[in-house]
Amino acid sequence: MDEFDKLLYQGAAQLPPEEATLSPEPPRPWKAPLDRVCLGLALITVTLDFLYLDVILPAIGTVLLWLGLRALRWENGAFRFAYGCATLYAVLRFAAIISLATPLDHWLAEIIDMEWHTATGAVPFHSVVRVGVLQLTLTLAAAGLWQGLKAVFRKAGQRPRTGSAGAVTVMVFLLFPLACVGLTGWLLVGPLLLIWVLLLRSLFKLSRSLDEAGYALSPAPVKVSDGKAAALWLGTALAAVIVLPLCFTRLPVKSETPVCKEDDLNSPLRAHLIDLGFPEDLLSELRDGDVARFQGAYGVTVKGYAGSGNYPDGIPNITLAEVPVADETYGFRMVYLARLDWDHMDDSHLRFYTEGLRVQPDYHGAFASLDCMEGRLEWEEDGVFHTAPLDLRVIGWLDYTADFSLPAHPDGGRVTGWLFWSGAPTHPTEPYIFNASITCAHRLAPWVYPYELASGGVLQNDPGALFPSRSWRTFQNVFTCHAAPEGEYEEYRL
Repeated sequence: MDEFDKLLYQGAAQLPPEEATLSPEPPRPWKAPLDRVCLGLALITVTLDFLYLDVILPAIGTVLLWLGLRALRWENGAFRFAYGCATLYAVLRFAAIISLATPLDHWLAEIIDMEWHTATGAVPFHSVVRVGVLQLTLTLAAAGLWQGLKAVFRKAGQRPRTGSAGAVTVMVFLLFPLACVGLTGWLLVGPLLLIWVLLLRSLFKLSRSLDEAGYALSPAPVKVSDGKAAALWLGTALAAVIVLPLCFTRLPVKSETPVCKEDDLNSPLRAHLIDLGFPEDLLSELRDGDVARFQGAYGVTVKGYAGSGNYPDGIPNITLAEVPVADETYGFRMVYLARLDWDHMDDSHLRFYTEGLRVQPDYHGAFASLDCMEGRLEWEEDGVFHTAPLDLRVIGWLDYTADFSLPAHPDGGRVTGWLFWSGAPTHPTEPYIFNASITCAHRLAPWVYPYELASGGVLQNDPGALFPSRSWRTFQNVFTCHAAPEGEYEEYRL
């Protein structure tokens, strides 16, 4: 060993000892469950209304909340209660997804037939009830989490530091009345959103406090892994959103084959109507029972005669006949007939979806009373004449709507719709002008979520818009009508 090696050997003993390997970060069993709970609450309550994020984000948040509470359910009774509420919330959320993917939501609106008015407009009352039940269940889950965290701190021999969890519970509860009021505007919503984010951040930090307290968490055993459970719930929800709306692209057609009766095409009433100017081809398509509505007629005005309008694909040609008739009680009454011709149904993309109809017979209070509107569809298929009633429902004040589908294979691609109504004038001794309208809607897309019927909003939000949405086409016909006693009608009409 030379002198240099000796110096190295002697100096090695004076070197500081080798640093010990850094110990790994201590386990944090509370982090993952509380992270999932916080993120789940955030995604459920703060959503974005575009690109279907208002559906996607709450669905993911529901799964995360359930998974987070599932891991905690063995710690104490409060956590088990919160887990049960989270499970119920997931079931209710899935039921809401199914309801919105089918006509069920519209049927509920018809059954309950009530509205809740907010600052942003009216909403169906059953939707308010559904949101209220969901929010109450979520509030109970948050309350169970709050009390469960309190119990954990006490068991660890520490003073509970769960003020943020309590505030989150109160905030979740308050979101429902705020939604019922229709709170809008960043000046109001912005501060609440900031408070909500700070509360969730504080709740998120609780996991570190529990880990530092030395309270060991024993994850509850599960038969299905978190990944499989999340994939199963989200996959089922996604399948419902994609598949169910396609199953209800068409509504059932209540086809009937009426008993054919020979109508008297040469009756005195028909001849009288022709003398008044009623179109013969239109009159020839009416049954005797329809013609009898015009008994006592002393005038006829026909508007929007078939073929005279420039209607887009899927929208029928509309003819309106206005007939004043003598009436013993009111002096006279106005009888109306509307014929709708779908005569371009050879294209398959036009005949397989749903249609909508809205009739507003009186804009200006011209009628003291209106008879219930009646309607039907008529077509031939394989040489057999068919008819189907139009289910006309009253909305608002004397507005009528109907949702239906046209038959898939009519002969010649033609379907005819008929509408009949009449009304007694408010001032039977005075002539006056008023407006009526018929708005038709044709669905363009086979898949729409949430599921839409025209009467549910398309025909009510903006009935005059040609394209109220990417899924619908509408066309509104506004008719200027007039009413006058016998002897004045012809002069007033001219």
